[in-house]
Amino acid sequence: YTKPINQKQQKQQSSSVCHPSGRAREEYIVHARGSQAKMHTLISRWSGEQFWRKLCPHLSISTDGDGDSCTSTSNVQPKYYEQKERQELLDRLIDDGYALLDVPCSDNLRERVGKAISDLELQHFLPATFALLFDETWQLAAESKQLLLQKQNKGILRSHGKMRFNFDMLAWHIDPHRKQVGFSPHRDRQPDTLDALKQSFYSDGQAKYITHWIALADANPNNSCLYVIPKQFDPGYLEGDDPPESSTDESKTDSENNTESSSSDSGSFSDPLSRALPTKQSYQNIRALPRKEGESIIFTHRILHWGSAGNPRASKLHPRVAISFVYSDVDYEAPYLTNFSMDDDKLPPFSLRLLLVCSQLLIYYQRFDNLTTQHLRACYEYCKQHADELNDAYRKKVFVEFVKAMKERRDGVEDDGDDDKAALVKDKEVSRNDNDGDDSDDEEAMLEAMLENSDQFDDDFDDDEYYDSDDCGKHKSKRARIG
Repeated sequence: YTKPINQKQQKQQSSSVCHPSGRAREEYIVHARGSQAKMHTLISRWSGEQFWRKLCPHLSISTDGDGDSCTSTSNVQPKYYEQKERQELLDRLIDDGYALLDVPCSDNLRERVGKAISDLELQHFLPATFALLFDETWQLAAESKQLLLQKQNKGILRSHGKMRFNFDMLAWHIDPHRKQVGFSPHRDRQPDTLDALKQSFYSDGQAKYITHWIALADANPNNSCLYVIPKQFDPGYLEGDDPPESSTDESKTDSENNTESSSSDSGSFSDPLSRALPTKQSYQNIRALPRKEGESIIFTHRILHWGSAGNPRASKLHPRVAISFVYSDVDYEAPYLTNFSMDDDKLPPFSLRLLLVCSQLLIYYQRFDNLTTQHLRACYEYCKQHADELNDAYRKKVFVEFVKAMKERRDGVEDDGDDDKAALVKDKEVSRNDNDGDDSDDEEAMLEAMLENSDQFDDDFDDDEYYDSDDCGKHKSKRARIG
């Protein structure tokens, strides 16, 4: 990682930023090459369980001789809420779009998974989502599932016979000292039509897509936490974010119709944030959701939410470490894995864990500054080899995001400032020295993915009309979902 420079330094040293020279340039390239070398070594070892055990020796990967997990989740016993408390939490989720769960998750799992995420990010320069390879992360997922969808009607959510563990999983390590932030304001899903939006809720008001976000370390405004605009203050939550189609009264002249159209709010919706925050007073409706380690939040696919930027000058500051799991109606959004279910009280085999990691890294590639082109290609190749394990819609999305990522690497990212230029310089310098001859392979891989998915469609993963490529719904980054 390179230390960003301030605006004054940028003006004074713009040429050195774009064209590093001397000792600074040498250290810059050496550091980049060192990180790349580690990444290249990792690619060849991804499928080896022992490699990951060495990276995080305090965690386990339990498999039998066939590579299947031999660990059961039947003994997972979360701290359940009483029936009255469960109803209150569900009511808050329906009324506000979110609910705070104060009963903490298992201390042992929280500490071990949290340490793994920190070690992966800080010691091994790997995205936190690689924590999905370990048993303890899946035991935490099983605990979440028991808490929200317990079979004996002890869960907070109503199953409606169709709510399932979705496998949309992400882990985060947000360090304000490294100027890392969570997701920009977004909704997790954006149905195409108003009718589709209405159909994304059950008749009792419960959403068909719900995220469980767990703080593995304290999350607060100093080190970053989630912020939301509650349902009751967000017109687009139930009405949708697209303006209604304008109608024309044939009994009136064109001039009269145009006058009414221009004086009406319909047909001229601004972006969802501006619509939810039309006045100075409306900003007071924004709610910060700090959480102590082990506490969590459940929220729906429609709530506007984001991860704040922390305060790097705060005392006793530590990174915000978190993980999230998603539950969805199988008809609204099917589980990402086709041949494995968390209902079987077993952990997924290592191959499926790695497949999910590779898929999520591609879906949310824009959020990972420690992913090289070789990483992206390795993820794509692994996903392609195991494509029959992914449901069709998710698989297509994974491959399309790979194409986008390769195009950005080929053409260069959009310029948002000198920091991005510096990152691009590093990428190009390392490429010139270490990746000669790879351009044709990259192009071939990109074209292959494009051909395989030429029938790509618009979906609900993001809404580019309102959010740019950095804001992505739970995607483009939720790459997040890092939120």
